[in-house]
Amino acid sequence: MTLKKIVFGCFLLTAFVVFKVYKQSAQTPQHISQYTIGILQTATHPALDATVKGFKESLQEQLGKEIQFIMYNAEGSVAQAHAIAQQLSAYQNKIDAFFAVATPAAQALKAQITQKPLIIAAVTDPKAVGLIEPNGNVCGVSDMIDVPSQIEFMLSLVPNAKTVGLLYTAGEPNSQVLVDLMQQELKTRNLTPVLSALQSETDAQAAMELACRKCDVILAPTDNTVASTIALLASIAQQYQKPFIVSDETLLRPGILAARGVNYYEGGKQAGEIAYQILTEQKTVAQIGITTIKTQTKKD
Repeated sequence: MTLKKIVFGCFLLTAFVVFKVYKQSAQTPQHISQYTIGILQTATHPALDATVKGFKESLQEQLGKEIQFIMYNAEGSVAQAHAIAQQLSAYQNKIDAFFAVATPAAQALKAQITQKPLIIAAVTDPKAVGLIEPNGNVCGVSDMIDVPSQIEFMLSLVPNAKTVGLLYTAGEPNSQVLVDLMQQELKTRNLTPVLSALQSETDAQAAMELACRKCDVILAPTDNTVASTIALLASIAQQYQKPFIVSDETLLRPGILAARGVNYYEGGKQAGEIAYQILTEQKTVAQIGITTIKTQTKKD
């Protein structure tokens, strides 16, 4: 082996070690600031991104450089969420509180974090998914919508509707809770609910096309997979010229008739205020409990 090759090999090895050290340090709490919060986001899409943005900005406005965040994103993988939660639990002594965005992240952190406050947001029914228990460590903000008002709003826009397609992800607890409530409400109004369930992003097109063929109007609850595939779903609704109403105002775009739901940025800010109270005012999780976000409406 020539000297030139040896030097080049040493350079590559050094670069690899530096990269590994940098990558690990970027994910390890350093406690440079007075307070550290570990954040686990379930997936990347506008609603959850807005939640994190509102949370961080709220705390930065009040604490400035005294707050630092250790940010992780499971990118839609439940298995990855649990792996990250387990990794974060190893640093509990260096983290003052945890913030979980959406149900899979909240459930993953709840299974690992027992001693530190766990603040949640973008979770529809925390009790139904096992996050709330006596003397527990979970508090935060629910994105539960007013289902009767949602159906009333839909009928104000599509008064002649008889069949209503409910587009949601099978197995996503948030969605299932809302779909159950929506079915009950529709039946009390003599309307026919038609379930159109996604299993994953890959069958979003088939589920939406089926709903468009069978129903007068399509209604989607807050749903991570629906949000992640919203551009495709909206284009299909536009193609079939079917009214499509969503429960997340960040999703409004051409092809969607209207959005009536919560403002996730404001929900994130509310969660940030909760974190501030816990960190600086010594408020307990039990004192705070679960709050909700005010509903907002947008039309295309």
